[in-house]
Amino acid sequence: MNERDVDLSWAIFSDLPDEPETRYGAMLVNWNGQTGRTTYDMAQSYRTAAFRLLDEASRYNESWESVDPILFCFRHALELNMKAIHRGPAKRSHGLQELAAHLHERLVGCYRQSQLDWLRDRIREFDTVDPRSTAFRYDDVANANVAPEVWVDFAQLRRIMNAIFSALDKIRLDDFERVGEKT
Repeated sequence: MNERDVDLSWAIFSDLPDEPETRYGAMLVNWNGQTGRTTYDMAQSYRTAAFRLLDEASRYNESWESVDPILFCFRHALELNMKAIHRGPAKRSHGLQELAAHLHERLVGCYRQSQLDWLRDRIREFDTVDPRSTAFRYDDVANANVAPEVWVDFAQLRRIMNAIFSALDKIRLDDFERVGEKT
């Protein structure tokens, strides 16, 4: 695209166009401070973005150039997913450790212990590397307690994240079924 082709007075966030269904874009809402999306909807958005970024990085063999946005999107999707299925008061912190412990405790007896331990341990991995949700966003906040060099195998990352999100989706659906049985 040429700079001459761009209307520089165009706002990034603007009024809804006529016939928005015929345009490429998305409508964001702000109804009295509410987005119109659930925490789970937002988790799904970050999850989709993470997998798409991972696909593109693989397609162009760009692991180094894409690692931070990919890991940030996966980590944030994981955080939002856990918050969406969290029982109790809303969690405003970014730490995954407490969410993972709460989820693990709540699910003991509902699933095989080895599955629960595996899920908790994978979540703890993200928390260990990025406890405050900043390590993949800023260049000067890496966790000093992590080894100086760690490797992320993108093919393995895809498999693990698919398994994690499948497990969290199952937990969410099972929760809905349990709630439905009580009503």
